[in-house]
Amino acid sequence: MFKLTLYDRKIIYELDKQSNLRLSELAKRIQRSKPFILYRMKRLEQEGVITGYNAIIDMAKLGYFSFRIYLKMRQMTDAEGHALVEFIKKNCPQVWTITSMHEKWDYALFLGVKTMMEFHQIWDRILLEYKAKIKNYNVAVYAPIYNFNRRFFLETKEQRIVRTYGEGTLQTIDARDWQIIQEYAPSVRKSSLEIGKKLGVTADTVRNRIKKLEKNKVICGYKLGLDLSTLGYLSYRIDLELLSTKENNRLFEYCKQHNNIYQINQSIGGANFEMEVIVKDQPELLSILDQLKIEFKGVVDDIEYFSFSTFHILNYIPD
Repeated sequence: MFKLTLYDRKIIYELDKQSNLRLSELAKRIQRSKPFILYRMKRLEQEGVITGYNAIIDMAKLGYFSFRIYLKMRQMTDAEGHALVEFIKKNCPQVWTITSMHEKWDYALFLGVKTMMEFHQIWDRILLEYKAKIKNYNVAVYAPIYNFNRRFFLETKEQRIVRTYGEGTLQTIDARDWQIIQEYAPSVRKSSLEIGKKLGVTADTVRNRIKKLEKNKVICGYKLGLDLSTLGYLSYRIDLELLSTKENNRLFEYCKQHNNIYQINQSIGGANFEMEVIVKDQPELLSILDQLKIEFKGVVDDIEYFSFSTFHILNYIPD
C-alpha cells in the first residue's frame, strides 16, 4: 500500500477536479515548485496510484444512448471469465467499459448505441454465445450521471464540482472533432502540438476545437484515473429502494456533501437511487449505510451494496 504525503493528497485533489490543469497553475495552487510537482506526479504514476488523466465525454450529445448490463454467471472460473471478457472485446466494440464485480453481480458492461436495434444486436450476440452460462442479468438505461470530484483522502470545505453527462441535447461534430476526442480524452495532458502532429493539423486547430467541445459541453469535465487498491481503499455501489421520491433533492445534496460518495447514477431499470462510494473497509461502508437509514428514515425502504474491482476496459464512460 502506497502512503500518500500531504502534498500527494493536494496534487491528487487538484487533478481530480481538473486533470488537464497546467503544471504552472498546479504548482501555484500547491505552493511548490514545478520540478517538485512533476517529481511527485511521476512517482504517483510509477507507483500505480495515478492511472490516467481523462476527459469526461457526454456521449449523449454525440447521439448515443448509454446502457448498463449486470451479469451473474453460473460457476464461472477465472479462465472462463477471461474468455468472456476477450469475447466481448473482440465482438462488441460498442462496449466501452467492462468491470469485475463482487457479491450480487459478477460483471458490469457499459455500452453506447445510436439505435435500439443496435443494442439488440450486441445483446443477442452475447446471449448466443453465453446464455447457458448467465444465471441472471439486469439491463438498464444508464443516464444521467452526476460525478463529483473525489475528496475522501483530504479534509476540505471547498464546494464540490459536479460533472453531469447523459442529459445533453445533440451537438453536431465532424470527423476531425471525433479524431481529436479519441486522441485527447484518454490522455488530456498530451500537448496540442503532439496531437496535431499525429492528426496532421496545427496545434491551434486542436486547441480551438477542444475549447469549442468544452463550450458545448461535449467535454463536460476532467478527472483523474486512480487505482484505489494501491491506497488501501475499496469501491462500492449502493442501491436504494425508496418508499417515496419526495426527498430526492435532499438525498442528492446529502450525497454531494458526503466525502465518501463520489457519483450518483440515474437509471431506468435499475434501483430507485444509485450512488457510488469509496471506503477504507466494510465497517466504514456499514457506518455510511446506517447514517443513511437514520437521516432518511421513512424514505429508504431497502439497501443493497456490491463492490467492483478490475476494469478490463475503461474508455469514455467514467467510475
